[in-house]
Amino acid sequence: MKAKQLNFIISLKVYPFDVMVSFGETDKELQSKLNKYSVDYSDADWKFEDIGLGRAVMFSSGQFLLRYKKIPISIDDYGHLQHEIFHIVHFLMHRINTPLNLDTCETWAYLIGYITSEVYKKLQK
Repeated sequence: MKAKQLNFIISLKVYPFDVMVSFGETDKELQSKLNKYSVDYSDADWKFEDIGLGRAVMFSSGQFLLRYKKIPISIDDYGHLQHEIFHIVHFLMHRINTPLNLDTCETWAYLIGYITSEVYKKLQK
């Protein structure tokens, strides 16, 4: 039986940032994990009030959160998950001043692919 919730961290390796991925956790459960890692989330809108299925968040500390209300299982879920992964990459690239254009699009594409692969590896377990 597959888990109903999942929380893990993806190191972005060549960038000094990490992404916490949270599937199916309540606000309280996630808050506990953020506290465990001393993430200052006071300036970020990471809760599920008034949002859709997911959310991508950039914290002032330089860390990122990819949140989804449930474990993705449908094609629509995976499409929306990819949408949120794009937001994570956009936040990071904005932070390092690498706008999306013809000269940088391959950098963006590799990072989207890397994060996607890391998330899917965890979902397959």
